[in-house]
Amino acid sequence: MYTGKLAILGYILFGIGILLIIIGIFTGSSHVALFLIFPVIYGKGPLSLLGFLLIFLGLFLIFLSPLHSWNREFEGHYPSPSNYEEFSQSEIFPQTEVQSEKKYGGVILIGPIPIVIGSDKNMVIIALTLSLIFLSIFILFLLYG
Repeated sequence: MYTGKLAILGYILFGIGILLIIIGIFTGSSHVALFLIFPVIYGKGPLSLLGFLLIFLGLFLIFLSPLHSWNREFEGHYPSPSNYEEFSQSEIFPQTEVQSEKKYGGVILIGPIPIVIGSDKNMVIIALTLSLIFLSIFILFLLYG
């Protein structure tokens, strides 16, 4: 799978934003709370603001990156009408078969009830393990934050 420079920049900004929020929690400028069953992170000060802005900018770049890579992928594939005759049919529409198996996994938390989805057993185990790690980190922030 091709991951463009825009997506990598988005992941880096998202990670830096998360780190700034975590630092803000430990320094007291950000706080973690529960509203009913929903986790809420709020803060005051420039550290929290910068963290939230970097998270939103990172998510925006991550969601924007498939459009950017899709546009760059098809640039120059089709000839202009002036030199159309010099291309054969196989050069214009190449017959390539990509045989890669896509695997996916995810967890949807509705309150305390996890719904685990995945394409195979390994992806389900990975998704469940990651969700347990994130849940334990969240509980630690609630208890000690």
